[in-house]
Amino acid sequence: MLNNSGITPCGHYILVRPDKVEEKTKSGLYIPDEAVDNAKRDTTKGTLVAVGPIGWKDFDDGAPWAEVGNRVTFGKYAGRDMKGKDGIGYILMNAEDILAVLEDEVE
Repeated sequence: MLNNSGITPCGHYILVRPDKVEEKTKSGLYIPDEAVDNAKRDTTKGTLVAVGPIGWKDFDDGAPWAEVGNRVTFGKYAGRDMKGKDGIGYILMNAEDILAVLEDEVE
């Protein structure tokens, strides 16, 4: 997976692309912006897009517990929302904010 966001994490930070939140119901009705914004913040799953140069070096034995392309879950209020140059929303967060790798999930 290529990082086309134009955002390169520094230090121990990582970049995650959170799962997309639907802005319309299945019947075609638009969901109010406030509800969509709240749902986006409630999304705690995504795909690891990039890892800073010292990603997990300060933790355990320094071995990464997630790799670029892995599906991961993270804390609800983790990180900072950012918009990439590709127009996609990302979250820049500390590597330790990854709670688990979702091995059975595929993007």
